[in-house]
Amino acid sequence: MITAIDNGSRGSRSTKLATHECAPPSRPKRRDRGPAGTVAARGRFFRRRCFHVLEAVVILVTGAAGRLGESVVRLLVSEGREVVGTDRRTPPDGFPTTFVEADLCDGGSTRDLVDGADAVIHMGAIPGPGRDPEETFGNNMVSTFNVMRAAQQHRVRRVVFSSSAFGMGWAADPAAFVPKYLPLDEDHPMMPFEPYGLTKQLGECIGAMVARSSATTVVSLRFTNVVGTEHQKENFPLDAPTTEHPTTLVMWAYADPRDVAEAHVRSVDANLDGHTSFMIAQPTTRFAEPTIDLIKANFGDAVELRDGLEGCASVISTKKIEAQLGFRPSRDWRET
Repeated sequence: MITAIDNGSRGSRSTKLATHECAPPSRPKRRDRGPAGTVAARGRFFRRRCFHVLEAVVILVTGAAGRLGESVVRLLVSEGREVVGTDRRTPPDGFPTTFVEADLCDGGSTRDLVDGADAVIHMGAIPGPGRDPEETFGNNMVSTFNVMRAAQQHRVRRVVFSSSAFGMGWAADPAAFVPKYLPLDEDHPMMPFEPYGLTKQLGECIGAMVARSSATTVVSLRFTNVVGTEHQKENFPLDAPTTEHPTTLVMWAYADPRDVAEAHVRSVDANLDGHTSFMIAQPTTRFAEPTIDLIKANFGDAVELRDGLEGCASVISTKKIEAQLGFRPSRDWRET
């Protein structure tokens, strides 16, 4: 099913444009929306007029009905960008731009949807390891492959992929993941223990394949658990992890939704080649205790300690994104 809804520039109106069953041999179509026509035609129109401009013109955001996806859409719209949101769920009230309801596990529908986009921010996925493993793996892998493949076929300039620090080593047994060194960075091997993290590792592999074999460049953002401001105020600091009451290492870190949204937007136009991965986390942990003391208490001498762990510093390093994008996740629960 594809349903396109045009909400205008500020969500002032909502008009159903077209609804089509995505069953072969029919191909979903969208009704003309004026001079630029369909999403695809509008993209071609803008490319003819603005081909010399480096910034992406039409940006497709998948998973746009989710809280984080909607935040990314609103940030893009606030910057005057041309945005189309998509999800298999209906959008929230007041969604600020055109929305297309679609199932990304349908390859034909996804190809039609991506046609005309100059950049894709792919956030659509079953989030986290709490759902049925087969459903999570099947949905996340097929949808990611379809989006990346469609981007390659339509020569989309940039794909930004919402990866996850869970692919680094989140495990139901907090003691299962012992890192080779800390803080974790992009050079540390990804060591998933469950299907959700595996889909993120393999999603990055698909992105690397697409970047190697085409002109489409891919940025993968590995952010850890996203915690809103109110939750931070009400719950932080958490009790320190111990060997008796452990916490999975990647959950020592956290990500503020505002910084995660900004990282996605910054990645759209970043001057990068091929496939690049970035870690995203706030500068400190969820705990009040010094980070090195916590590492020693939970891992003894089993983990190599590198620079960057002073005070309550995060166990995830963001030095790479700071150096290459000039972006530093700076919000800290201690200052909220």
